[in-house]
Amino acid sequence: MANTPLYKPNLVIVISGPSGSGKSTVIDALCKSDETLRFSISATTRKPRRSEVDGVDYHFLPKAEFEKHIQQGSFLEWAEYGGNFYGTLKSEIVAAREAEKDAILEIEVKGTLQIRTQDLSPARSLFIFIIPPSFAILEKRLRRRKTESETEVKKRLAIAKSEILEIEHFDYWISNPENAPQKAVQQIQAIIAAERSRIDTQLIETINPLLGVDQSD
Repeated sequence: MANTPLYKPNLVIVISGPSGSGKSTVIDALCKSDETLRFSISATTRKPRRSEVDGVDYHFLPKAEFEKHIQQGSFLEWAEYGGNFYGTLKSEIVAAREAEKDAILEIEVKGTLQIRTQDLSPARSLFIFIIPPSFAILEKRLRRRKTESETEVKKRLAIAKSEILEIEHFDYWISNPENAPQKAVQQIQAIIAAERSRIDTQLIETINPLLGVDQSD
């Protein structure tokens, strides 16, 4: 038994939260600090911001191409948010599994609720909600970006309120304090470590044959 590796769960780690929660910054730091994780690049129809790169931050797709992927069933989830489409290509999850890494998904709350209802076997899903310490800080972050008009900011704030109410559909929540993303990263790392050590049916099925236990009994 000592020379045989035990079952290691294949995790699909879904991280979500309202716009302005700082989830992108946290996820970026998380993936850079742990080489066992692979960031799943989402697809979107929105235009890239100044610092964003196609194929790195998002797969920026024309609306017609995005809709074609929907018809082909290429998305694990997709949603419309703020007039744009966002989605997770199934190929991203497959790529993480083939690389023997756990997938990290940054997804809008609507998309997360779609995944929640799906069976991702042989992978196991984990849902984490990132929230700012206060709604005032969330508004401050949105305004500081200066990437949206006042009308768009107010729209995002209204959406954020409704999204926070969906926190009950997640497994864990993380508070992301101002200028301290590493604290949130450490909390998420602790959650992932615990999930990797969770005793489940697949682990038992791995251990029993190694001990000579007849599972048919």
